[in-house]
Amino acid sequence: MLETVAIVNDKAVRLCRPYAAPLTAMVGRELEMEKILAAWIAGEDAFPLSPLLLGDPGLGKNRIVYECARLCGQEYYMFQGHEDVSAEDLVCSMRFSDNTAKKMDYSLSSVATAMLKGGICFVDEIAKMRPRALAPLASLLDERRYLDSNNLGERIHAHPAFRFVAATNTADMKGNLLPDFIRSRIRPIIRVGYPERREINQILSRRYFREGRRQPLFHAQDLNALTGFEAYLKGLCRRAAPDRAGPVHDGVSGPRDHESAVRRGRCRRVHERRLGNSG
Repeated sequence: MLETVAIVNDKAVRLCRPYAAPLTAMVGRELEMEKILAAWIAGEDAFPLSPLLLGDPGLGKNRIVYECARLCGQEYYMFQGHEDVSAEDLVCSMRFSDNTAKKMDYSLSSVATAMLKGGICFVDEIAKMRPRALAPLASLLDERRYLDSNNLGERIHAHPAFRFVAATNTADMKGNLLPDFIRSRIRPIIRVGYPERREINQILSRRYFREGRRQPLFHAQDLNALTGFEAYLKGLCRRAAPDRAGPVHDGVSGPRDHESAVRRGRCRRVHERRLGNSG
């Protein structure tokens, strides 16, 4: 049974439960995972680094961290960043206790729990958090490796096996840069790009199978058509661009607008011929 309560300097605190993601076989991303695992290597005189994954939404940044946690055999704790996170939310929160013998219950965040348990802490969307909320991480991500909690009134030291990684979307970094005291401590920056077509085909072929048989729902020509469909629509828009009468709002409206313009032109020419014959 998972441990839900720990003692921090004679104070009982509730712990977060680790997250166990239902994982399928990993496809690709070997280079990104190698960089993360290399950054986590520590020695007697070297502390582990805290990498930052940077990329567009939906490219599998979370999935990369899941796989790294599985390879390391450590518990995985995730903290979701957003604009309303406070500094104490990052460390420890408290509420009135249901136990009449106690006044307050203390609950450690996933970050502080990972520190005590020696797990892997993943902070997602870190760029959405305000600088004041990120301030406690300054002492955690350098050689001090501890967090101070005002609510708990204690200092929490990180387990030697504790590892940290963060992620954010590229768009969030453009207008809302991380403060300098965080940027200098989160390194290296690992850019996560779009996968190759070969990897996309492999993911689709592994994910979709016919029920009761180990035959893929998609064949090679179908997968190529799926991955090339966006390029096909863009090509239609480019071919329609010289004669397009209206603006293009998406990959489908371009050819449709072009066809409507051609029809209107034909009707206009027929009407002009009829007017000429009547005169």
